[in-house]
Amino acid sequence: MSQTESRSHDDASGIDEASNEARSEQRSPHECHETVDPETRREVLSEYEHRCQSCGRRDPEQGGLATLHVHHIERDPDGMDEHDLENLTLLCRSCHSWLHQQSTPEDSPVEITEEDQSVLLPQDIEILRYLAEQGPTRTGDIVSGVSTDLSVSAVRERLWVLMGLDNLVETRDKQIVDKDVETGEWGLTEHIENSARGHIPDDPQLLLQRMEDEQVRQALERGCDRSNVIEVLGVSRRTTFHKHKRACAYAFPLDAFSRGGRPADSARSATSAVTSDTAEGGSDEQQRLDAVAEQSAESAERAGPGEAPESGSDAHAGDEQQAPGGHGERDANKEVHARLQRAIDALQEVDNAL
Repeated sequence: MSQTESRSHDDASGIDEASNEARSEQRSPHECHETVDPETRREVLSEYEHRCQSCGRRDPEQGGLATLHVHHIERDPDGMDEHDLENLTLLCRSCHSWLHQQSTPEDSPVEITEEDQSVLLPQDIEILRYLAEQGPTRTGDIVSGVSTDLSVSAVRERLWVLMGLDNLVETRDKQIVDKDVETGEWGLTEHIENSARGHIPDDPQLLLQRMEDEQVRQALERGCDRSNVIEVLGVSRRTTFHKHKRACAYAFPLDAFSRGGRPADSARSATSAVTSDTAEGGSDEQQRLDAVAEQSAESAERAGPGEAPESGSDAHAGDEQQAPGGHGERDANKEVHARLQRAIDALQEVDNAL
């Protein structure tokens, strides 16, 4: 039975969810939303060790704060009673509520195909609906605006998936979500004026991140073993997933660099001509690349108020900030440049291994 069918069956039993919620303040957590007898509830709690089977949170008996509900997987299961242990699972109040209220592809403001659904989650549809209704907005506002209990980092990760959906799903040829490189706001593509897709940032650390992300994406898609990427870069397994999703979202133009990680000689020569006479129509992006190579770029992309940088658990997050100007800034730039080159060399090892 589908989750939608399960939802309707759960809602049809006894007192509905809304009535239960209205009285939840007068009843103990163990009594709320229950359609099983106390003995069966105790068995389910023991079976799942007082832990929500969706988010992992525990109830007070195991040192947590979650209110746990027994949920029927199906209301009319084949070959068993609906209250059999095999047909029951344990969810916290937040996950249980989300399960019964989750959006479906039919609720999406843009067309979602079956192939898209292979990488999307129900909360992605709610995010799309929020962007369609609110227009371009920042990550923190999306977190506050959706019903799902997700952190800023979790929502940002889903935004990467939505932004890079056309690079994650072979049959999709159109981008549906974008980020404004000037304002840092997310929105449907038709609402974004300055796309972050393919942008080459001025910030050396962000540039390094984009380069690593794209190298990881290319290595994994060529069949390079993930454990080798983890070992070469010295990052966690989870970080490689972050990098792949982020690379699909931003589509960094790695071809702007030579295999050694610097602009090709021909490109540098062209940029020299641009530097002497910009009116001759040189490449602004190439000038920015040369500026980074000379360690003089300034930070251009920063997180908005109340938001953490897009580190995605990378090892480069949380570097100390130097005061502008003076020896501190020059030393910091030298260190960033040295790390940039070391990372490029490491990524080259992965490329050579392929």
